[in-house]
Parts: sequence; structure tokens; C-alpha cells
Amino acid sequence: MNDPTADWEFLLRDPGPLPPRAPRRARLLAAVRTVRAARLLRRRGWPDAQRYLRTLRPASRARLEPAEAVRLARREVLPCLTWLRLADPNALCLPRSYALVTYLTTLGLPAEVVVARQRSSIGGRFAFHAWAELYDEVLGDIPGLKAGFTELQRIGSEEVRRVEAGNPGSTA
Repeated sequence: MNDPTADWEFLLRDPGPLPPRAPRRARLLAAVRTVRAARLLRRRGWPDAQRYLRTLRPASRARLEPAEAVRLARREVLPCLTWLRLADPNALCLPRSYALVTYLTTLGLPAEVVVARQRSSIGGRFAFHAWAELYDEVLGDIPGLKAGFTELQRIGSEEVRRVEAGNPGSTA
């Protein structure tokens, strides 16, 4: 066996051939940016973290169809969350989704952080949750969770969005 990741690849939900890995240099830069973003969120808060994510520019310009992009993103969840674990071992949903979107944005994928409020209250209190999305697919979380939440905010890179708008159907 030449590829050490081949054993767990069957856990991807989408059937079909695996997309090619992102370039090694882009993945390394994504890891560095993930650690930096996690520290920024922890030290300076959500407003500064949003500004960072909105202005983040991709290091790689992979041209993939949406289904391939989602498969690539799912393939990169584990490496991203491993890097996050080094930067913030106790990260909850917002830091996890923020780190994943930072990582995927660096790879050129138009991922977004979604912050939402639970639709039903427990004892008069509402729960809040955050997750990462790419082409309306939840990444790194329970796929059906969107049904129980009302979206409050969606944040992604404006640069990637701009490129995506110019090339529909690809992640530029």
C-alpha cells in the first residue's frame, strides 16, 4: 500500500473517484493559516476573525465541479481539525467551523461559516451552533442539522466568492 490514507477514504459519503489532492504547498499554507486563524479568534474575538476570513485569498486555484469540491473538502476535514487541535485543543463549534473554512478557502474552495439559532427553545433559552458549508453541504458535522436551526449569519471569503461568481460551476 503506497497511500497511507487509503484505508479511511471509504468513509467519504460521496461515491465516485477521489479528487486529486490539493498541492502540498497550498496544504501547508492552509495549515499555517488555520493555526493563525484559531489564535486570532481566541485572542481577538469574532469581529476580527470575520474580517480576516472575508479578506482571505486562496493559495490554490483548483478547478473542480461542486461534487468534486465537496469530496475534496471532506478529504481535508481530518488534516484541518488535526492542525486546529494543536492550536486550540478545546475548540467548540465556532472555532472548528471557522478553522475548516479558513483551510478550505486557502485551497480555493468557496466554503462558508454558518452561525444559526436553534428553532425550538429549551426552558425559554435558545441554543446556537456554527458549521462549515460548501455548496449547501454541511462539512465536519451532522448533515441533517440545518433542519433544526435558523441561519443568522454566513461568512466566507469575498475574494473566493468574487472568483466563483465569474466562473459558475467551478471553484476557480
